[in-house]
Amino acid sequence: MDSAIAIRPPSSLAEMRAVWDVNVRCWLDAYGHIFPDDALPDPDAGPDDHELRQRFEYVNMLNETDSGRYVVAVDESAPDGETGVVGFAATRWGDETKSFVGDDDADLWVIYVDPTRWGDGIGSALLDEVTGAIPSRYDRLVLETFADNDGGKQFYLARGFTVIDRIETDVGDDSYPALIMARSLDA
Repeated sequence: MDSAIAIRPPSSLAEMRAVWDVNVRCWLDAYGHIFPDDALPDPDAGPDDHELRQRFEYVNMLNETDSGRYVVAVDESAPDGETGVVGFAATRWGDETKSFVGDDDADLWVIYVDPTRWGDGIGSALLDEVTGAIPSRYDRLVLETFADNDGGKQFYLARGFTVIDRIETDVGDDSYPALIMARSLDA
């Protein structure tokens, strides 16, 4: 990974807006072949400042309590006026997890890297950072990914995850096959 990449909690609403932008680009690139256009995010219709503030408050709550870790990958060599956000990731545990996550498991809630930076090691660095924050009382890291997300599946398989279940996940008005994957948190 490029040494100009810093992994840290987000520090501003501008960075949260950049997180949204990265998320949209990832959905369009990774899921454009899976979902109809009306189920994909509109890059021109982002969240308003109130929504961004709510997201930022939630992220700060995760990072300040014993319930999760949320970080961004920032390219510190980005031109002035740009946030440099090129990825983000979050884990959650305890009451903040999804329904398929067991009591002794943590949840890899989200991990996305700007498609122009795939293969640069940023995803691995983000995963290491959020996994390293999980308290030792949790045994596994569990995640959900779309079954047709070949790039995501390969990323997770290469990092020790295995498929433990198959489910259906709703996006818009339709359901899509998804995989539940997990890996041990034992060192």
